[in-house]
Amino acid sequence: MNPRERFLNQALGHPIDRGVLWEDRYWPETWTRWLGEGMPPEPGFGFDFPEMASHDAVDADIGFCPPYPHLELEDRGDRLLIQDEYGVHKLIWKNGTGMPRFERFPVTCRADWEKLIPRLSADAPGRFRPGWENRLRSAVSNGAWPTTFGRGHLCGFFSFLRELAGDECYLLFYDDPDLARDMVAFQAERLRALLMRAAAAAPVDRLFIWEDMAYKNGPLIGPDLFREFLLPGYAALIAAARHAGVRVIDLDSDGRTDELIPIWLEAGVNMMHPFEAQAGMDVNRIRREYGGGFAMRGGVDKRALAGDRAAIDAELERIRPAYEQGRYIPHVDHSVPPDVSYANYRYYLNGLSRLIGK
Repeated sequence: MNPRERFLNQALGHPIDRGVLWEDRYWPETWTRWLGEGMPPEPGFGFDFPEMASHDAVDADIGFCPPYPHLELEDRGDRLLIQDEYGVHKLIWKNGTGMPRFERFPVTCRADWEKLIPRLSADAPGRFRPGWENRLRSAVSNGAWPTTFGRGHLCGFFSFLRELAGDECYLLFYDDPDLARDMVAFQAERLRALLMRAAAAAPVDRLFIWEDMAYKNGPLIGPDLFREFLLPGYAALIAAARHAGVRVIDLDSDGRTDELIPIWLEAGVNMMHPFEAQAGMDVNRIRREYGGGFAMRGGVDKRALAGDRAAIDAELERIRPAYEQGRYIPHVDHSVPPDVSYANYRYYLNGLSRLIGK
């Protein structure tokens, strides 16, 4: 069974020879620490999808075409005010650590939105990079990884609104609901058009929808607003994906997402991640509540990897019941943080490999 087949079978609940070994991603500071602890530049972790984080996707730019120029707008001592490629003005730390502070987003009104449309349209020049069709066909034929459309910024709906309007997006639902609906409908249509172009060239296995629409205690948008404003976009895009033969609809949202899971299922989502343990998203509980109706990935508490070997062993045993019930690809429940040592991470991977039968 090749890695592509293994992923699809595990995601869809079909027989597998063993589980998928996969990690999501790492903090840059984590990689720096591990190199200092003796990790080789190419560590050879043995994942089913080598470098999947950068090479599994359809080679299409779904961001701004062209992107905004990167500008340094103001020096504020230990921080810089910059404009990023999404037109966002944000205050970043010069030493590269810590969270940025967002000061201005590109959409504050309908006029701003209409100015952005040419940069976001599906037919903007440069959307698909030269040679993308051959690379996609090659990925399908060699079975090295499942082909994916989406991922990264501007590939969701709530996240689309939030990345364009910041926290003002919450006010759009009340102050200018027609604009919110127009933006969601535009996003659904542009993603549909890009996906259909990709699927016409070669089979696309997975649609990735990035949302990050919850925090530790619950969602950032309630179910009623979701149904009214976002569900139509989800339904249109997922229906198109199904028509194009996409089999896995994979949704990424951090935080506690219990109130949103039923709506995602209604929309047609059949894989979710990362099930953050510190937000109460225990994969065993979720499996008890929902059965095997959808696939999960993630769910390994990253805090345990910063402890001792006994803590790591206990965490792997904690998730064993969910794994043994199927349709679950375990990996760290978000990016691996820098408080995890290289030795601990290798120990964790060895234990995870034994759990999944690799």
